[in-house]
Order: sequence, then C-alpha cells, then structure tokens
Amino acid sequence: MKTLLSSILICVSCVLLGQGDASDLKPSIRKNAFYLELGGNGFYYSVNYDRIFSISKIAHLSLRAGFAASPEFGSGYNSYVVPLEANLLLGKENDFFELGVGKSIISERSNNSENISTFRLGYRYISDKGLMIRIGIVPFILPLFGNDVVVIWGGLSVGFSF
Repeated sequence: MKTLLSSILICVSCVLLGQGDASDLKPSIRKNAFYLELGGNGFYYSVNYDRIFSISKIAHLSLRAGFAASPEFGSGYNSYVVPLEANLLLGKENDFFELGVGKSIISERSNNSENISTFRLGYRYISDKGLMIRIGIVPFILPLFGNDVVVIWGGLSVGFSF
C-alpha cells in the first residue's frame, strides 16, 4: 500500500511539474489539407491531401499525395499522375517556407509507367479560418532520349486546412 501511494504521488508530481505556463498554450497549426494545385508535381493540375507532422515549434514535416488525369497528346486517352511529396516546413503560425522532394508516378495507356523526381522551393500560407495557399518553384528531372533534363516548373495551390 505504501508503494502504491508513493507511486501515485510521484506520478502526480511529475504531471504537475511538467505543466507549462499559459503562454505555451497556443493553438497548433492545422494539420490536414485538401487542395487543388495548378502546375506543380501533377504537371497540369492535381487534387491533393496533405498531412503535417510537427518536429519542433518552427519545423514541420508535410507528406502529400495527389491524383491527376490528363490527355495523352495525339492518342485520345488519358494518362494518370500520382504526385507524392515530402516537405520540410519552416515557420510559425500562418507562414511557412517549404523545401521538398518527391516523385510523380505517371501511368499511360500503353502500360508505360515513369517515375519523375521533383523538388520544391516555396511558400505556404494557412489562415486562421483554414484557407491554404501555396506557391512554389517545382523543378523536375525529365528523362528525354536517354538523358536527364532539368525542367523548371511552378505550382499554385488553393485549398482548405482543418
């Protein structure tokens, strides 16, 4: 019985000592987002889901997956793009600098599939009401005729965070 009371007292003391003051209690950033990106990793457009994981007060990891369908030129069929991306977000509250890497998986009707490496250097704004806007430079490495070519591309995203 004495050991049980001692254990409870130690646990309660640790919990009470671990409490911060009221200035530490700020609302966290919105961790989930759905958005439409024009350009970017989906090349023409993509519909995406994004999840943010906090690393510290100013650093966060963002993982994103999306989907796009676009016509194959001259064939009358669609190709499908699945953009996948990991971003390091640096910033506080509403404004973030984004630095990311990713893969865009392209599947064509001819059962051809390609993985295109992508990168991101951008800015993300998340309003207090949930509006999310992203803008960035999105270079990607495109294999053309046996050579890798770096193409500088851009992206603009608008969506809702919750």
